[in-house]
Amino acid sequence: MRLAWHSGFASRARARLGGLGSIIMLHRVRPDCTSPLGVNRSLSISPAFLDQILVSLKSEDIELVSMDEAVARIASGQQGGRRFAAVTLDDGYNDNLHHAYPVFQKHRTPFTIYTTPGLVEGAAVLWWEVLELLVAKADFIKAPNGQEWRCTTMFQKRATFHALMRYFTETLTELQQMPVLRQMCDAQGMICGVGADWDVMSWKELHQIASDPLCTIGAHTIHHYNLKRLTAEMVSFEMRQSADMLEEKLGRRPQHFAYPYGSARAAGEREAILAAQEGFASAVTTRHGTIHAEHRAHMHILPRISINGRFQKLVYAKTMMSGATTPIANAGRRVVQA
Repeated sequence: MRLAWHSGFASRARARLGGLGSIIMLHRVRPDCTSPLGVNRSLSISPAFLDQILVSLKSEDIELVSMDEAVARIASGQQGGRRFAAVTLDDGYNDNLHHAYPVFQKHRTPFTIYTTPGLVEGAAVLWWEVLELLVAKADFIKAPNGQEWRCTTMFQKRATFHALMRYFTETLTELQQMPVLRQMCDAQGMICGVGADWDVMSWKELHQIASDPLCTIGAHTIHHYNLKRLTAEMVSFEMRQSADMLEEKLGRRPQHFAYPYGSARAAGEREAILAAQEGFASAVTTRHGTIHAEHRAHMHILPRISINGRFQKLVYAKTMMSGATTPIANAGRRVVQA
């Protein structure tokens, strides 16, 4: 990406690959981007880097818009105007309020937070964060299926974490994940949760941030399940019930949806059809890509540009939003869809 930018390739490619603009995906925004084993630090960027990105976008005459406005522009398919960027954040971490929100206020930048009610109410947990804390604490872990891992060194701990991630996402069903995680935490004398500074916003905090016109609250299911692993009836329930709960608690029904995990293994054509049937105006994935006029026919499977801890340099963000990396990441495709 550095070569693409400094050689001028990215800026030349923007006209053909940049499309109408980009939907930016963030998760956590906090001063300290570390994690106990380093395995989840890619979810975080610093407030200073977020500030840099917004300054850069405005200097390039890219218009920072809400998801409502982004959808309107995609639907019109209008080419040749100012490119746009819509900023989104997944999961509703409370650092979105404490560290990202002041930056958005400073720049008067609209943003969308895709919120999971189950995380707010304790029906679900940030299990990938809990799993990291569990492995960091333990010297030996045994799963209910009899698999065992010794994890006394940092190398062993990281290897164990990745093995457990595969176990949780490939062996266990979505409904089995929480009971198994609780059982493993109990074995280590550990509460199946994360520290307050890693937690999600409460309803009170969500109400506070949602009261600002800059903020849009989107739906992100109830339990943060991989929807492709559920029946169609369960998918519809997760979508509808999350919207119902957000409407009840915050007073406004969400019009936009984000698929948990969001890769091709977690959301596809079936999920896009169901999101449309549930009345969402848009649904976003985690697939890498810029937004093009062709997406007006695929409003419920939109790609995003992930700005995360692995790419916390302005040159990387600018290169990705130019569209230069989209064909590289998607087998030569300029437009990414289901």
